Amino acid sequence: MKHKFFGDIERLRGFACILVLIQHIAWICPLRFIHRILPYNLLDGRGAIHVFFAISGFVVTLSLKNKLNSLQGNVFLERIISARDLVISFYRKRFFRIFPVILFVAVLMGIYLYFTEENMAWLPTLLRAPAEVFWGVYNNSVELFVSSEKIHTLGFGPFWTLAVEAQFYICWPIVLLCCKNDNTRAIVSLSLGFAFLFIVSPVVTALYGLKYYLIYNNMSELFLGSFLAFLYRENCSYKPSGKSTKFISLILAMIIWFYSSSIGNNFFSNIVVSLSSIFVVALAVFADKSFNMPILGRLFDFLGSRSYSFYTVQLFLANIVVEYTNSIYFRQNSLSEYEFDLYQFGIFMVVLFIVTEFVYRFIEEPFRKFGRA
Repeated sequence: MKHKFFGDIERLRGFACILVLIQHIAWICPLRFIHRILPYNLLDGRGAIHVFFAISGFVVTLSLKNKLNSLQGNVFLERIISARDLVISFYRKRFFRIFPVILFVAVLMGIYLYFTEENMAWLPTLLRAPAEVFWGVYNNSVELFVSSEKIHTLGFGPFWTLAVEAQFYICWPIVLLCCKNDNTRAIVSLSLGFAFLFIVSPVVTALYGLKYYLIYNNMSELFLGSFLAFLYRENCSYKPSGKSTKFISLILAMIIWFYSSSIGNNFFSNIVVSLSSIFVVALAVFADKSFNMPILGRLFDFLGSRSYSFYTVQLFLANIVVEYTNSIYFRQNSLSEYEFDLYQFGIFMVVLFIVTEFVYRFIEEPFRKFGRA
């Protein structure tokens, strides 16, 4: 069965891209222009990650769902053998979807660091980082080395989310193959989603503190997004009025953006933002034009289609633009502080969109097509 194109999913990705951009600009504080026009609690964009995970769980499971039902065999080993081509094809697509862009960013960082650092102490970290992302352990590496390794804060920091998804990509097809039918798979998805959301994450957070980049705080959205894939049918849709759907989606989007910063980052806010992310993705799946926002719709569409390239390059580019524009400004001292802030922000945005388009057109999209071949 051919699935329809989910335009609202793309627009949600675009919205999440903007939140991540705001988060990263806040992280590399020298972009003071943003801090002046936005209150600090508007600079917390971590809720975007919940949206990305929920979308990934839905899209990945939907791509596997119909093919799983065609497998032969009543026991696990028989289904594994029957699913050989399916599993190989799935992993091939995932590899070429993710890894080439990671390698490209790693090469750019290597060139930059080679010409700017006095020694090569960064090289071991840079060499191992792509492999850690590929095998789904980079988020654990961030936990161990984030305070001492420049690679993480310079540009590879956001890749912890790709490592979390890599763990899901590696394990989830095997879990689904263990289940005999979609009914069982849906129950497993829902049960694991609620278990991580209401039990695993709060308990581990209470014991060891909230570390939002570790897997136990992010699996619930992936599993619940997968559950949405089992609910989905071509002829199943929610038909409220367009205005009410957009209003609900807007409220959920604001919760995702503001809630954590308004009460602090804790397991309770994590639950609220996670559930909001699941419901806004559900509206994007089952209700037509739920996130087709006026004015911003086209921007969301554009960013959504290029969300992966946009996400992977922005922190690295922000650091480079900040470093070089700061050095020019403090050396020449030819601009007022306000003029410089506008100048720096404008340069960053132009560079970001140009590089995003280049990476999307010449690396991400060609390799994605190659993976599908």
